[in-house]
Amino acid sequence: MEPIVGIICEYDPFHLGHRRQFELIRSQLPSARILCLMSGCFTQRGMPAMHSPASRAEAALDAGADMVMELPCAFAVRDAEHFALGGVEILTQLGFVTHISFGAEDDVQQLLPAAVLLENPTEPFTQALRKKLNQGLSFAAAQGYALSACLTTDASVWDRPNNILALCYLRALKRLNSPLIPFAVRREGDYHADQLSLNEWPSATAVRRAFREGRYEEAAASCGWELPRHPVCSPEALDVLLLHKLRSASAGELALLPDCSEGLENRLKSCASQAVTREELLELLKTKRYARARLSRLCTHAMLGITQEMLDTHPHPEYVRLLGFRRSTDELLSLLKQSALPVISKAADGDTASELYRLDLLAYELWALGAGIPSGMMFRQRIAIV
Repeated sequence: MEPIVGIICEYDPFHLGHRRQFELIRSQLPSARILCLMSGCFTQRGMPAMHSPASRAEAALDAGADMVMELPCAFAVRDAEHFALGGVEILTQLGFVTHISFGAEDDVQQLLPAAVLLENPTEPFTQALRKKLNQGLSFAAAQGYALSACLTTDASVWDRPNNILALCYLRALKRLNSPLIPFAVRREGDYHADQLSLNEWPSATAVRRAFREGRYEEAAASCGWELPRHPVCSPEALDVLLLHKLRSASAGELALLPDCSEGLENRLKSCASQAVTREELLELLKTKRYARARLSRLCTHAMLGITQEMLDTHPHPEYVRLLGFRRSTDELLSLLKQSALPVISKAADGDTASELYRLDLLAYELWALGAGIPSGMMFRQRIAIV
């Protein structure tokens, strides 16, 4: 059987660094098929994706992916641990994926002991973690310090964005007892760089900035495809909707949001009454304890009506949607019959009684609103075939 490599991704937008991952996979596994499990309308950092799922899926297929599927919104807009868990579980449940590829700043062998420790924490680790949390550090920072103390590694190893997510993938593989083989690709360039450079692989942040500033040719050159100028959902497109949602909700209702604890609902309510944009809201909200990404996700959870109870009631993926495929990969289509999860190719075939599926529908509706296009986008979106 040919290797089938799964990639959990966002492609916001797809760029040359992602194409490089495809090339590195095939340099070691020449006959590999690549299946991308991509976030839909909203991303893990809690923002609407710049371009539609359909256009991003087509870009990945044009660059060499063989199939693109959609990670449901309930797992796409989550902390790194649950983002990874949802994605790894889907790839595992498909039944035919053999590998999982992801980026990392360091060798995967260096990360494995940390994955084991996090899945089976020792008393020294727990004490070190609790100590840093009590000092007011964010959970991610406290976890990094605790790992460094127990594994005698440089703390900066656990502060590198790709390492953080790679660690979550490794933990998910262990927790789910998944047979997927990890295939790490070393990340090149600055993940958070906000300017494009001719000498480095682009960051998605820099590409989005170039696009928003009207430097379309520069952005397209860094992506390897012609970024569509419409429809686009800009970062501020849903600000008014978000602030209306927060201002009209009670503190008790906000307390039902995921990871909204320790009185954070009161801070959220207070700051929302003062802010007039999402950016201003996040600046008012952020503290040493509450990381910006966590707060951004919290805002999107409020906008989408996602509660902790909803996530607790639906802890596992219940379906996966097909976004596109290459004509030359008919065998992958036939393998979909092996999936333990329902594979939905037409939006109309989804179960609208499912709370998770209704969430996806709402995410598409809000993205369309922000992009200035009519309702019903998810039903009009065709499967990309290249």
